[in-house]
Amino acid sequence: MMAEVMLTILGMVGMMEKHFIKARQKRGIEAAKLKGVYKGRAKGSKENVLDFLSKPSNSKALALLNKGYRASEVAKITELHPNTITKIKKLGLNNQPAIKV
Repeated sequence: MMAEVMLTILGMVGMMEKHFIKARQKRGIEAAKLKGVYKGRAKGSKENVLDFLSKPSNSKALALLNKGYRASEVAKITELHPNTITKIKKLGLNNQPAIKV
């Protein structure tokens, strides 16, 4: 019983601290925006699939994936993050023209 009360109290303290951290972060971002230091992501800066896959490192990674290399091997060879390799694999292999037999 006492352990449950302690865990509940500690959980509530953790939640409060999380909210305090978010509030401090928000105030910091607002202050930085007023100074002109923090601008955030530009509106409409989303990159299309073709531009993303046309980058030299990404096109090299896609070529290696098409040759049958595993994603972890491609990440080491190209020195790209494994998450980027996963994105390339998802976008690139799905957007390949259909091969007619």
